[in-house]
Amino acid sequence: MSVQANPFKRTTIAIMFAVGFAAFVALLYGLGAGDRLSSGNNGQAHGASNSLVGYKALANLLEKTGSDVKLSRNAAGIDKPGLLILTPNAYAEADKIAEVIQERAYIGPTMIILPKWQVATTNLVGMESKKGWAQRLGVVESDSGVKMLSEVVDIELQTIRPEGDEKAEEAKSEAMIASGRQSTKSEFDRTEIASSAIGNPIPVPEIHITMTGDYVRNIVEDPENGESLIGYVDDGGIYDSLEGLDPSQLATDDEIDAAYYPVVIVADADLMNNTGMGNEQVARHAYDLIAALQEQTDGPIIFDLTFNGLGSSDNLLTLAFKPPFLSATICLIIAALAAAWMAFNRFGPPVRETRSIDFGKTALVNNSAGFIHRMQREHLVANPYGEMIRSEAIDAIGLSPGADREDVNRKLDMLGEVGGNRFTVLLNNLNQAQNSRETADHAAALFNWKKELIG
Repeated sequence: MSVQANPFKRTTIAIMFAVGFAAFVALLYGLGAGDRLSSGNNGQAHGASNSLVGYKALANLLEKTGSDVKLSRNAAGIDKPGLLILTPNAYAEADKIAEVIQERAYIGPTMIILPKWQVATTNLVGMESKKGWAQRLGVVESDSGVKMLSEVVDIELQTIRPEGDEKAEEAKSEAMIASGRQSTKSEFDRTEIASSAIGNPIPVPEIHITMTGDYVRNIVEDPENGESLIGYVDDGGIYDSLEGLDPSQLATDDEIDAAYYPVVIVADADLMNNTGMGNEQVARHAYDLIAALQEQTDGPIIFDLTFNGLGSSDNLLTLAFKPPFLSATICLIIAALAAAWMAFNRFGPPVRETRSIDFGKTALVNNSAGFIHRMQREHLVANPYGEMIRSEAIDAIGLSPGADREDVNRKLDMLGEVGGNRFTVLLNNLNQAQNSRETADHAAALFNWKKELIG
């Protein structure tokens, strides 16, 4: 029987296996990672967004100037040393923000950039909607910022617009649509300049938000009302790099919760977002502010995305691709590849499966003998085998099968001995065998007697 050749080449099978295996591993990683694989460029105000209200330009600026910048999609990033930048949306929960601030009191500085603009990312007026584009609809209500910081510090927010030009400014705001690489400098066309404790004065946006509070100290001061565009929480700590305009006014007995690291609040997001990065002075000031905060920690600059709905939690699949479990995953992958390699490189041609029962009389006898031995029934065939040898011997010497049994046995004994035993002794030994070994030995002796004396 001819063996059919393999219809596939080894190279083809190897490529199919490699592609399938890689796709399977990628599927497992994709199922575990989930939203972490998405770019996050959805037009909202966070560190991965390229829209007017996003902070991707600031992240890029810090990266290109040598800072270690990370985008955190997991709550575990909050516990890591470094400068944490929170960009919560207008509906962030106050207790969660307070929990973050409390956890980071002795871990690293925290910057909270309050939301300023309401945006639409679909059905943009006058333009086609594209990924990452956003349209500003107006300023976020002040109450949202006050509520989200209510358990951190008591503040008041107010939105300041150019006098007599509120409707024009609102119309202008509604018409501003930009992609990730565009920004508008018209926000900083005003001549008002705000003083800063960090560095040079900076221009103030036409529509800007200020804050005030008993425990808020100015970092960037509005020239009109002296309130904070950017400030820090006065907890009694000493922060030399932030206190140039408004030093701490608390004594030891008045401390809220003396923290080792400061909490900075940015009331006007245009001083940090992509819109602000279009102005050189504002961009330089944002960099100087973050550099001053980063001096107090050795960790990276972390843009949190969990407060913007882009967070994801760890599961068994994600843990399989992270240390220390990553080493076990790699070992399993190597073991699978080794097994596949052995399958492709076995020694010699494949062994054909043999028949359970061969053809022919000899095979039938061997299979029957094997079956009887496996069932341990050799003693049942001893007497029939002895009678078969006796019948063959009677026929060979020409005796009548109907003759007297004793007379026939006497004549068979007269034929001679083999191994010192005559026929009747050998037949009696076979019938008296106690186990399979004795049965086989006595049957062989009786067979040899017949072969030697009769043929």
